[in-house]
Amino acid sequence: MAVKLSYLHNKMNGDKFINLRKRVEKFSLRFRNESFRKIFVDCFFNTIDSTAFFEDDGSVFVITGDIPAMWLRDSSAQVMQYLFFAEDEDVRKLIKGLLKRQFQMILIDPYANAFMRDETSASEWEGMVTSDYLPKIVWERKFELDSLCYPLFLLSKYFDKTGDKEVFDELFVKAFDKILETIEKERKHSEKSSYFFHFYREEDQKRVDVGANNPKSEKGLIWSGFRPSDDACEYPYHIPDNMFAISVLYKFSILFEQILQDKKRAAICRDTVEELRNLIDRYGVIEDKEFGRVYVSETDCIENYHIKDDANIPSLLSLPYLEYPYLDEEVYKNTRKMILSKRNPYYYSGSLLEGIGSPHTPSNRVWPLAIAMQAITSEDDKEINRCVDMLLASTDKTGYMHEGVDCNDVSIYSRPWFAWANSLFAYLVVKKADVIQK
Repeated sequence: MAVKLSYLHNKMNGDKFINLRKRVEKFSLRFRNESFRKIFVDCFFNTIDSTAFFEDDGSVFVITGDIPAMWLRDSSAQVMQYLFFAEDEDVRKLIKGLLKRQFQMILIDPYANAFMRDETSASEWEGMVTSDYLPKIVWERKFELDSLCYPLFLLSKYFDKTGDKEVFDELFVKAFDKILETIEKERKHSEKSSYFFHFYREEDQKRVDVGANNPKSEKGLIWSGFRPSDDACEYPYHIPDNMFAISVLYKFSILFEQILQDKKRAAICRDTVEELRNLIDRYGVIEDKEFGRVYVSETDCIENYHIKDDANIPSLLSLPYLEYPYLDEEVYKNTRKMILSKRNPYYYSGSLLEGIGSPHTPSNRVWPLAIAMQAITSEDDKEINRCVDMLLASTDKTGYMHEGVDCNDVSIYSRPWFAWANSLFAYLVVKKADVIQK
């Protein structure tokens, strides 16, 4: 189902966020370059202007852009830049409304990664897949662990900014318990999980079967069928996803203990975090001859693993952004050096762009998501500004970010309307405003 790209330039919530628009315009004046200011402001508001639907029940449905469905991952990341202005009442309504919709969706199906706005819509996957369960409102039922983590991450960061306890309502508690239940089930996938997802890839005439075959080794990490790129995992334990789960459960162990006075759930979170942390240390780190101790991206907990990193987030590059609480700085430094080099088969360097791509798109396509994340996680002013320059060059004068862009020809790209990439660029600009030279 295609969406007209004219919606990319919509201002369907033009009667809302008046104060926020004034504040962001004022904020943008710190940059001298007028064209840069326009790109920043347009990207900042792209989610509000073209993807956010305010529903009668107070929830907010946020599509990803040129696909008319809401990803739990994308929708969370699409509003992160607004947290810098969370004292604005319209921003609070947006984020609380989105969280309400996300928790509603998780209770319908915790294994789905993307949902439709209502049951009258038609998924592009309809009739193409088989699974153990397919609710009508589900757009895509690829189990990706990060889909359960992102709403919790957003909620925790929202509370940190606002102190607003209204988000910890009955709906949140039910969804949180469903998330915990799903995590525990997938830590023992072969014993407790019935999930499977089968589909046929026409482009390479290949049948993909996920979930039906049990992992050869189960040590207690959380099983995931698909990566954050929506591509099937080769090895069942995606390490950045498991680190993300640790991050959010660590945050909620504190929230349940100190804010919600819920010692039972706090203890469950603490125990799970400690077990997962020990498993990450054992199975998520290897000694590389060239780079030293590095994190792996995917493993089977036996002897097979990947050290290649994908542009989609969670990624190894994004670990500081994900606020992984047990990050080993030396191991991360080694890992970063490795994945931003030719050792990473998804790292591309051309005449115009260099950075991490994805097997989700053709080779030599660098993703602005990865360039932005490289800058967000950098402490080097020169590197940050070099990444910003590449991001601006990658727009092909459209004023917006894309999915994958050819590193030698920026007129070749996928997804002209990709709100997550626009939002992450805006997040970068606000986060690193003091060092960006524009």
